[in-house]
Amino acid sequence: MRYIFIFLTFALLTQRAFADDVYKTYHNARFGYSIAYPGDILYPQGESDNGDGQKLVSKNAEASLLVYGSNNALNQSLQELYLEESRRGRDDNQTKIVTYKVLKNNWFVISGYNHRNIFYQKTILNNNQFKSFYFEYPESKRKIYDPITNHLARSFKG
Repeated sequence: MRYIFIFLTFALLTQRAFADDVYKTYHNARFGYSIAYPGDILYPQGESDNGDGQKLVSKNAEASLLVYGSNNALNQSLQELYLEESRRGRDDNQTKIVTYKVLKNNWFVISGYNHRNIFYQKTILNNNQFKSFYFEYPESKRKIYDPITNHLARSFKG
């Protein structure tokens, strides 16, 4: 019995270490943010021409991750952008339904459904710049992508 316990503990630790190894980090030099993404699931499509971010997609393009930064040229407060993003779906995209939202001192999260997909957006305001990621994936694959979403959210620094 003791050997089984030791084996299972070793297997779990090895699996956890391997899981962290497949994550790669994208650093954006222009806006000073970074995010860790699963390199065996999401594939970078190349940084945008203006250097504000990039798109990553799954092999079959069922899931996509957008990471981007922007200067706060309109001097919006974080709350103003949060309210604007929270309303999307009611005004300009009737298929987008927000089911979760939270606003903190320097960041917010909005999540919900877009058609049959789940979306998750996190935005940080730092040095009068917005840094965001938007992840969308099929609801039918949430067992795969929900843990990835949690990892993206924890790793996103700006």
